[in-house]
Amino acid sequence: MITAVLLSWKRKANIPKIIEAIRDQTVPVEIWLINNDGLDDFGADKLIAIPWNAGEWARYVIAGRVKTTYTMFQDDDFLLGDKHFLEDAVDIHSDKCPDHILGVSGRGMQTEYPQYWPDIVDQDGYAHILKVHFQLFRSDIVRRVRIPRHPSASDIYWSLDAGNGQAVHYVCQKLSRRLDTLDRYGVGYEFRPGHMPERHAVCKAWQEERAQERQVYA
Repeated sequence: MITAVLLSWKRKANIPKIIEAIRDQTVPVEIWLINNDGLDDFGADKLIAIPWNAGEWARYVIAGRVKTTYTMFQDDDFLLGDKHFLEDAVDIHSDKCPDHILGVSGRGMQTEYPQYWPDIVDQDGYAHILKVHFQLFRSDIVRRVRIPRHPSASDIYWSLDAGNGQAVHYVCQKLSRRLDTLDRYGVGYEFRPGHMPERHAVCKAWQEERAQERQVYA
């Protein structure tokens, strides 16, 4: 069984469509909704209502409470395009990255600027960092990942910690082509000036923290 951890803030109109598509899957899914802007559950099985915008950071805290075998994250501007999406995702995850994260878009990481680089979008392969358009992983992975220390761009910190800074998360283009895009309602990183330097900074901060830890335990 899968637990879907969803976020809602400024794209509320998309949530009913997203939940309907998840309910239509051929595998059982329990839906948890983190609502950063209200008390609506939109038909989810569990509501986590937060009276301020806790952002993407909240999903990593809540994921630690999941009891099912798998957890999935999905951004609220994407839609599962067919009812076999999750069934196939579980099979691909088991084959390609059983101890790490399956996604549909990713990035590499370098030790020098720009650390957040390059985009991995046009081919299957392994990445250091996965974007949270869609992610699937075994729920017990959360036990070895620290809560991201940087509220902004915490998806980067999550990926790096889950893979110990290695290119071990699998990007699957077959699944990417089966995701439908929904209205973004003017919300997203590309609508916020300066987000790329911020993402480079999170990569650099993660690398520096790891270097300090190696010195402590050397």
